[in-house]
Amino acid sequence: METEKRRYLGNHQLNELEERLFEILFLRQEIPLLPLHWGVDFRAVPMSGDLFCWKTGVKPIVYAHTSGFRAATMALSRLIDLTANVRTSCQSGLRRKTPLMIKKSLDKYLSWAAEDGGYSHLKYIPNITVEIVDKTGEGLEEHQLTAFVGMRMRQLAQSHRELLAIKAEQEENSADMDIDRELLRRPVIKPESHGETSVIDSGDDEPTTKQGNKARDRVYVKLEDEEEEKQTIIKKELFDDSDDDITMADIPMAPTTSYLRPPPVVFGFFIVSTSVILLTADSSKEDADMKLNYHVDLDFQNRSLGVWNALTVAIATCLARDDMMKRMGDFEEEIYVEESDPDA
Repeated sequence: METEKRRYLGNHQLNELEERLFEILFLRQEIPLLPLHWGVDFRAVPMSGDLFCWKTGVKPIVYAHTSGFRAATMALSRLIDLTANVRTSCQSGLRRKTPLMIKKSLDKYLSWAAEDGGYSHLKYIPNITVEIVDKTGEGLEEHQLTAFVGMRMRQLAQSHRELLAIKAEQEENSADMDIDRELLRRPVIKPESHGETSVIDSGDDEPTTKQGNKARDRVYVKLEDEEEEKQTIIKKELFDDSDDDITMADIPMAPTTSYLRPPPVVFGFFIVSTSVILLTADSSKEDADMKLNYHVDLDFQNRSLGVWNALTVAIATCLARDDMMKRMGDFEEEIYVEESDPDA
């Protein structure tokens, strides 16, 4: 497996979730993907028995949380039928309608996943998108396709970064609190005369002598000599015989953004005619560092790939759903306003 990863990825490192998706897709013909009891609903579908979990303690990849297995198997069955429906449309001269047909089917499966994951009632930003790349059906150049896909994935990633970014007001409040605590720990500094300061305790009710001086001697610190020495050092640095007038230390670094938690991996299904391209990206990285990772190309016109097309969509969707369930606390409840009938 590691050899295949390096052959496919080179030196590029994947996020943990992206790496898990890569491993599952690479081994999907050799590992159990579905719960054993789902086999009852797929008796008429040409599936290998190895796809079902026969061993106890082995957790399947595609499964249901709360919706029940009937709703889950029905949603997967519709995905399996999608390949046949696309072929029928193409043979009937309705090829231009197939991208929208595929999108509706994938959107319906994502809706099942949101309902099953328990976050459909939330005002959430999805971590998976379905897009038709060539909406006109006239065909796109490769650079146009790449630009569109990159734009949509970066927009989705940016939405998650903005949601999880710590706002400037939060950082200022935190910094102010730290400064206040630091000031409380410091002694009071009292100016006495030019070039010197007196460090005293914060209390002014100490006993004094008859001459009015305080019983405890003050500690004076001369600053003039120290300041002169600092200025001399600075002048030497300014006129140092160096080749470069500006060093890297003189260039201000761009401020790094802090997040409440790492932004998630985002998934993308991009529809080109009768094919669907599956991509992922790590949204915790800024646009300049974020790479789009290609995983697989699904051909919905190939009659022999009906089951595998459906299972591939289900694998990616269930991984995205499980990750969304961990982030439900980031989203607010969706507010629905019920309109009352004034004549009732």
